[in-house]
Amino acid sequence: MYINSAVVVGNLTSDPRINDGDNKVVNFRMGVNRWRKPGQEADEKVKERTEFIDVECWGPQAENINASLRRGNRVIVSGQLKYDQWTDEDGNFKSRICIKASAVGPSLEFQAIPV
Repeated sequence: MYINSAVVVGNLTSDPRINDGDNKVVNFRMGVNRWRKPGQEADEKVKERTEFIDVECWGPQAENINASLRRGNRVIVSGQLKYDQWTDEDGNFKSRICIKASAVGPSLEFQAIPV
C-alpha cells in the first residue's frame, strides 16, 4: 500500500495568487521552521532553519483561500505531495515538489486566547 500524505504548519510568505480561468487554482508559498536541538550541531546552539513549500488548491477552496488568507498568516495544510516538471522559456529543465492541498485552515498554535 502506498501513502502520499503531507501535513505542514507555517506562515504564508506572500499573498495567495489566483488564476483568472474557469478552473480556479490558487498558489501560495509558506515558510516552515525546523529546529535543531543542542548536540546536533558542532557549536551546541539551538538552530532554526526555514524550509519554503509551494502549495496549490483548486475549486471553491481556492477562492476562499484567496479571499481570506494574507502574507504572514499561520496556517496548517494537509494534502498530497505532487511532483511538477517543465522547461522554461530559455530551454532549462525545472522541477518542484509542492503540496496539492485538500484542507487549509488557520493554525491557532500561537494565538492569544481572550480571557
